[in-house]
Amino acid sequence: MAALLQCIQPIYDAIFCPGIPFKYRWRLLTLAPINALAYSFKWLPWVFSRSYSVVRIPLCRSPGRSGRALIFTPKSPSRSLRPLHIHVHGGGFIGGIPELDNAFCKRMVEETGAVVASISYRLAPRYPFPTAHQNAQDAAAYIVENAERLWGANPKLLTLSGCSVGSNLALAISQSLSDTETPAKGALMIDNPVDFRIPPWEKPRPPGFPKTDPLAFIVPLFDAYAESARSQRFENSLLNPILADIRTLPRKMLFIIAGADILLHEVTTFVERLKKEAVVLNSQLDNSTDNASASYEIQGLVFDNMLHGWLDLPSFIIDENMRVRALSASYDFIRRVHANNGWRKE
Repeated sequence: MAALLQCIQPIYDAIFCPGIPFKYRWRLLTLAPINALAYSFKWLPWVFSRSYSVVRIPLCRSPGRSGRALIFTPKSPSRSLRPLHIHVHGGGFIGGIPELDNAFCKRMVEETGAVVASISYRLAPRYPFPTAHQNAQDAAAYIVENAERLWGANPKLLTLSGCSVGSNLALAISQSLSDTETPAKGALMIDNPVDFRIPPWEKPRPPGFPKTDPLAFIVPLFDAYAESARSQRFENSLLNPILADIRTLPRKMLFIIAGADILLHEVTTFVERLKKEAVVLNSQLDNSTDNASASYEIQGLVFDNMLHGWLDLPSFIIDENMRVRALSASYDFIRRVHANNGWRKE
């Protein structure tokens, strides 16, 4: 029931919440049938699943409020603490629920042996920046603090992932944990927006980007979360990870990049910057240091002609071999991070 309520939250906001500009209100209502179709396709097969448990996470910066998290745990027992993995769903900050990524999270458990927590956050336009970032950071802090006690997971072997804006939030989690005893060891970023200083309609179109978009009228909605923050927080590295200090980010990062995505320019620019800085930092490592875990490794895989969100499209629309390659690279990456930090799946 909680998942259903979260699904219809944008509709409720559009009808009943005061203060939402009309330019967002009518677009939310127009988007509702599209969201219903997507939710039916992705979530309904999991309605009666027992693959995960649902927990409520207290949000320390929102007294009295809590967020939902889905906890996926391996079926077989482990003699040692398992790695901890936190995943954040996408949805343009205006939609989405954790259940949409159930298949990804379940397979992450099977492929890596980690305990996976898939978290939620409140949505725009009702809740603009920094609400989602604070929700994600608060949820992650609670999960890290209680991972060993509640789920037998090692918070000191933490990895992150996110799809679309979820990857933006995952990088915000990394920044908040960077100076703690439990920094993220690795991050898997899929279709990652990293620069909200530029509104969606001003971003450079890559080769292969559709010349006509029947859903172009919805594009202003994707600015609902960041619009009010743009002029006031132009240099904010949480909203704009392209500005983040590499030392606040995981040392191991893999970016899955769609070649015909409107985000192509910003994310490839970000990856190239991180690669250059990684070379400098790696050259400064002490020879006595365990380079496998201490060194920076930044990788970007570009999948030509693929659009934003392509991994969620059915097989008759995309090249299934490309999806298999992207997902295999993703799970292999997380396994390598675990191995570099002394843990292998039993």
